[in-house]
Amino acid sequence: MTNTDTNTATATNTGFVEAAQAAAALHDTGSKKKGKARRRTAKALACFALISTGLLVLAEPWLLLPVAVLVLAIALWD
Repeated sequence: MTNTDTNTATATNTGFVEAAQAAAALHDTGSKKKGKARRRTAKALACFALISTGLLVLAEPWLLLPVAVLVLAIALWD
């Protein structure tokens, strides 16, 4: 039997699905705390980048051009 021939019924009979779910449950402990910390860090970095970019643009207005190009590139990214 190949990997593509395996269906849920045969996988359940071998205990593969249960073992995968048990492993996922063990691995999932504390993921909410990690997710909150990661989002908080990302938000802080985004705010820092925005503030520093704003200060640089106030100091030298021509620096807005590379920032605008970067924002456009990110917006067009597929």
